[in-house]
Amino acid sequence: MAGNLDLNASRRLFVKTLGQSTVLIPILGLSACGKPQASAGTGTASPPPAAPQSTGMDAQAGEVAGTAPPSSAGSDLPHIGVDDPAARALGYSFDAATVDNAKYPEHLKGQSCRKCAQFKGGPNDAWGPCMVFAGKQVNAHGWCTAFVAKPA
Repeated sequence: MAGNLDLNASRRLFVKTLGQSTVLIPILGLSACGKPQASAGTGTASPPPAAPQSTGMDAQAGEVAGTAPPSSAGSDLPHIGVDDPAARALGYSFDAATVDNAKYPEHLKGQSCRKCAQFKGGPNDAWGPCMVFAGKQVNAHGWCTAFVAKPA
């Protein structure tokens, strides 16, 4: 019976992860849209769209972007903001202690990005790269619905 419960939990996790991946594909721009196209008559590719400009402020407590201690892994990557479309889609919070458990009942006490298998920062890094938010760093004390506990 216990083995059957573990199998059901694994199935639920797989279905949940698959569903989130389906949401992330268009958000992360992994589709063919947005490829540079040749300009009419010139035969040259048009320049890619400009990257959104940062306001210099992260949404958490007015922290100035780039002032957090640098991460040893991916320190050149920008910090993700809570207004990022992917962050919003996955309920990302800079501080796991402030997650609304009524809105995100899957959040359990003690979960944080640092304890997630997707987090690729070091054990003492304040920020680190995340496989879910490609090209961005997440707060090690943060949390999102893509949380998957690191194997023990």
